[in-house]
Amino acid sequence: MKTLTRSMVRHAHAIAREVGARVVLLHADVVEEDADLRALIDDVNFRIILVSRRCGFSPPEELKDVCRVVQLPDIAMTRAGQVKVATLVAAAEDLVHAGDRILCLTGVDRSGSLDTIMVLDMGTEIELFSAGAADPLPPDVGPAVFERILNVASELGVEGREGRPVGALFIVGDCEKVLAQSHQLVFNPFHGYPEEERNILDPRLEETIKEFSAIDGAYIVRGDGVVLCAARYLAPRGKLEEPLPQGLGTRHEAGAAITVTTEAIAVCVSQSTGTVSIFKRGRMILDIQKPRGRNSEGL
Repeated sequence: MKTLTRSMVRHAHAIAREVGARVVLLHADVVEEDADLRALIDDVNFRIILVSRRCGFSPPEELKDVCRVVQLPDIAMTRAGQVKVATLVAAAEDLVHAGDRILCLTGVDRSGSLDTIMVLDMGTEIELFSAGAADPLPPDVGPAVFERILNVASELGVEGREGRPVGALFIVGDCEKVLAQSHQLVFNPFHGYPEEERNILDPRLEETIKEFSAIDGAYIVRGDGVVLCAARYLAPRGKLEEPLPQGLGTRHEAGAAITVTTEAIAVCVSQSTGTVSIFKRGRMILDIQKPRGRNSEGL
């Protein structure tokens, strides 16, 4: 391993002990060889969550008992974006909890060098999380469903559709209440199909979801992943207690407002910026900004 990485790991271990960190979040894609990863984990000598964008990534066999893996969307993200998504997914999978302090080690993919240390407090880090983020999912929504929606939304935000920027809104969970506070803008393109053919966990549905993102309105997704409808107009009965950050439009406002009177979570893709915003209980709990310029691995 490079000198910089060894120095980062040494200091990270000391910091983790001093601040009482519960876990180290380690960006595994920085190194390519299993031997290097094994040596890195041995040096960290802490409970570790490995973060990777590589499909099907798995740590060396002898490390599976001491490491857990969090899969990120395979798209370009800033370091801050990687940390935000990884922390939220880890919380959804019950790997981290409210009150935990997490030390994050990351760097540029395949560079062989870690170059960034971040320390996060779950539930109190103002920039990354607001109230409720440490318990991010509605009770009826499985982590795999949330992760799949986050993946699709992130890809839409970065890539758009056929070279054009697109916006999208996914409302996940508590579907009976959500349907009661919404109606169809146009004919529901998912109506009449068997549930097994319209589950977002099926990779074959991804292109269909992206294609229909051009239609105005929201996707309503059941907690088990079944897409109930697209092109749904939201008419929430609740109002936001505080205004959304500047620059967020009616799609964001509708998504946030539906989470005031339901247990649903809203995942919104901005057509103008590609930023993915996540709302719960009427508040934005996370936003993932699209990388700008050539340095897609920037902070």
